[in-house]
Amino acid sequence: MRRFGTYLFSRTLYAFLGVMLTLAGIAWVTQALRRFDLVTAKGQAIAVYLGLTMLSMPRVLGVVAPFALVVALVLVLQRLQADSGIVAITAAGVSQRRFALPFIAAALAVSVFVGMLAFWLNPSSSRSVYDMMQTVRADIVANVIQPGRFTEVDAGLTFHIRNRDGDGSLLDLFILDNRSPEFSYTYTAKRGRVAEVTGRSMIVMEQGTVERKAKGSGANTFVTFGSYAFDLSQLTSKAGDASYGLSERTLAELIELRKTDDNPEITPEILNRIAEPIYPLAQTLAVFLFLGFPTSNRRGQTLPVTMALIVGSVVRVLGFAVMGISKGTPEISFMAIVAPTLLTLVFAVMIAVGVHPVVSTGFADKLIDRLRRAMTRRRETA
Repeated sequence: MRRFGTYLFSRTLYAFLGVMLTLAGIAWVTQALRRFDLVTAKGQAIAVYLGLTMLSMPRVLGVVAPFALVVALVLVLQRLQADSGIVAITAAGVSQRRFALPFIAAALAVSVFVGMLAFWLNPSSSRSVYDMMQTVRADIVANVIQPGRFTEVDAGLTFHIRNRDGDGSLLDLFILDNRSPEFSYTYTAKRGRVAEVTGRSMIVMEQGTVERKAKGSGANTFVTFGSYAFDLSQLTSKAGDASYGLSERTLAELIELRKTDDNPEITPEILNRIAEPIYPLAQTLAVFLFLGFPTSNRRGQTLPVTMALIVGSVVRVLGFAVMGISKGTPEISFMAIVAPTLLTLVFAVMIAVGVHPVVSTGFADKLIDRLRRAMTRRRETA
């Protein structure tokens, strides 16, 4: 059984890698298309574009990995069931608890992988994306803004110039800053240039106006200036800046931050990170409940396979729901860990005592029979 268990372990991991890479590839295409404006509209090099899209892959893998494990387990167990392998193993005296061990070992390997993503790799890659985007935005302002085109540098921040002078100055500059929830600012200037002032990146504008418009009342205020500096520091934040969000900090950094910061969202974030590696084990046990017990092939495998896929996936979806609720209600953030742990224990006890949820085919047979009768009556009526 040890050699066969190693075979099942490796086969499950091979199937997991194949399914995960397929799902991740599909997700990567969608991420890449979303950022394609970096090349088309914002003039960035293809290397920057590929770098940003590849840095988003750890987060994608963290989402698809648990679902890929469910599909891999279904493929392996369904094939064993179709070949009567589970019946033969049980007839040889192997208990369900022992038979489940290779799959539990595969689930633990996936849990380690998911834990590495959640604790360190995801936030590190997100931080790199953040830093690269600041560089991209600063580069857009300094070099990429094309004369005669409206360029959206950031959400709610649009630039336009008529032309560039020989010394790099921006002629007939227009800036629309709509980022504030209360006011909208419109800047116009005959000339502007990007400069470093006291270590901060600025656009120094000459001979222009500033219009401030209240979004609520619509009241306008105009100011004429001879020289005005527009601060670009928000677009060029340096690495290590306090502007990093919680999702861009590793688990160790969150634990340290919790000692000095009273932000109520830190504890739910920590607990949700710790809970993520628990879900692969709970999903594995859920799938094994439906496909890990010997059954007759005469009953068909469609419904057990369907239920295994649904229940295994719902377990992880439940985790996303608990995560959202815990962030909105920090008082119950402990449920982020309690929920997957409780599900794991319940599924483990069911397997240990031999509880096998039998999926009845009676309902499906009746539904198919009714559909067949309805189609026959329609043909006769026609």
